Amino acid sequence: MEAISVSALCRACLEETFRERLLRGENPPTRHFTPPGEIPLYGRLFHRLAARFTERLVDRGAGRGEADSSALWEELYERLAAGRLARICREGKTDSAWHLASALKAFCNRLAALLRERDPAGGFRGLFLASEFPLTAIPVPAGGGTLVLSGKIDAVRALPRGALEIVDYKLTRGERMKQDLLQLAIYARMLETAHPGRAYEGVLEYYEPALEEVRVEARDLQAMFADVVHPVLAALAGEAPGVRKPSPQLDFHTPVPEPADLSEAIRECFSRFGLAVEVTGRREAPQLVRYEVRPAAGVKVSSLASRAEDLKVALSLPLTPVIEAGQGRVTIDIPRERPLSVPWREVIDCPELKGHPSPVAFAVGIGIEGRPLVCDLADPNTCHALVAGAAGAGKSEFLKSIVASLVHRAPPDRVRLTLIDPKILTFTSLAALAHVDQPVVTEPGETLPRLEAALEEMEERYRVLSREGFENLSARFAAGRQDIPFRVILFDEFGDLVLAGRNEKQSFERLVGRLAQKGRAAGVHLILATQRPDRHVVSGIIKANLPLKICLRVVNQANAKIVLDRAGAERLLGRGDLLCDRGFGIERAQAPLVTAEDLRELLRT
Repeated sequence: MEAISVSALCRACLEETFRERLLRGENPPTRHFTPPGEIPLYGRLFHRLAARFTERLVDRGAGRGEADSSALWEELYERLAAGRLARICREGKTDSAWHLASALKAFCNRLAALLRERDPAGGFRGLFLASEFPLTAIPVPAGGGTLVLSGKIDAVRALPRGALEIVDYKLTRGERMKQDLLQLAIYARMLETAHPGRAYEGVLEYYEPALEEVRVEARDLQAMFADVVHPVLAALAGEAPGVRKPSPQLDFHTPVPEPADLSEAIRECFSRFGLAVEVTGRREAPQLVRYEVRPAAGVKVSSLASRAEDLKVALSLPLTPVIEAGQGRVTIDIPRERPLSVPWREVIDCPELKGHPSPVAFAVGIGIEGRPLVCDLADPNTCHALVAGAAGAGKSEFLKSIVASLVHRAPPDRVRLTLIDPKILTFTSLAALAHVDQPVVTEPGETLPRLEAALEEMEERYRVLSREGFENLSARFAAGRQDIPFRVILFDEFGDLVLAGRNEKQSFERLVGRLAQKGRAAGVHLILATQRPDRHVVSGIIKANLPLKICLRVVNQANAKIVLDRAGAERLLGRGDLLCDRGFGIERAQAPLVTAEDLRELLRT
């Protein structure tokens, strides 16, 4: 299975020389540079500012009352853009600063117009399903093979009729419009692969600096992909004779060259600062290599940790290593130059999970020791879960891997799933699973009634257990009575509900508290996920009642401490790298990667 970025694929479709270099196994650069005589347009800066401003509006829950373009521009300018524009002017690029400011102002006009015209429920939260939406490692069939595509969509917006709108921002059209259209077509195919059954349209928004919109219907995107992109994909995948393939994406069990042993280099680096250490162990994990170090007498752990930046320079590392105290040792986590993915198909076949007696057990991921970290929802220490992770950290893919594991390991009469997905993109493609006994909830207003129904079901289960003399549902299963299945409620982005209003927050916390406190015995389990683990979203009530804590990369130390009571998650690598608390300390793992083909196979069973 071959790997390529969307930008490289677009260039390969349009430039024969670029395509030939890919076929020879090279990795040519894809960045475009400003031609001589033209002013720099700062396209990347525009994208960053637009994404950050959109995230602010979504997080704040801005609604129709804020559809004032002047007010939006004032907020964007004062909070995000003023310093950048001033710096560009100081560099003598006043034309560039004017163009960027005008484009950002036109962007604010566009936001205000969309809010007025579409009037989505929830304001900007209902309009923007994603901003800078990452599509990582999406396998796309190509002739006789498959290529893994990765890219980042500028935005995914909801259309009034239920379809999705793939949006790409540009600061100039120039001679690259065909490449821009091909990029939309590729993103559409990737979304169709990752989330089958959804309708898509595309739109190019050119801020030159005034807005010019180019809208593309779904059938045109499909035709462009079939006519222009697919033949190139087939060639890159090796369908054409005599082709040398690019380097494949690496899987956890794919034979790869071992990372260099840096034990002696680590010892020498510390010794140059008068810190004597002995490297006592080395463990390879999918995303990092962990070295175990024993400091000499009198050497403080804090002294070693303070030299992390020096270690980065001495070892020529791309990222700063994480140095922490462990049991009887100090651990140094050094990221792999080429992180390995962990295929879900291989994780579910591990003996620890395959032989587990509980139908509601699943693997959080592969730990540093190379074995799966297994959690059982029937266990009091892991009966309900809080999952946190910023955009792009791999949270949605992690939740899909949980669903896939539960569906794979138990029939529908043993495990039933309630899926709540205000983001629309996480669970809606799984609605056809036999284990999902109700439509996927996508409207915030339907969430509380669904939780109320789960509470009533839980109370009825307690009456049955009391009448029949069982302490919990697992004991009832063991006695041969299997007419009441386990109920697992997965909620991706409960922050939207918590921030909707005071009454909604109080009702949600009350229901979560009741379900979490009594749900385990009745076989009702909660898995709640958010990308905003701040004190306004993850309250003490929610945190205290969800014993299993799983934290992917978050944006800052404060978020990490709210979830895990300690920092560290802000330094994770993303793409499924996580920290987990199963009740006996923090463990690091790499989450399984469930592919679109895996999900399609589950849907067929």
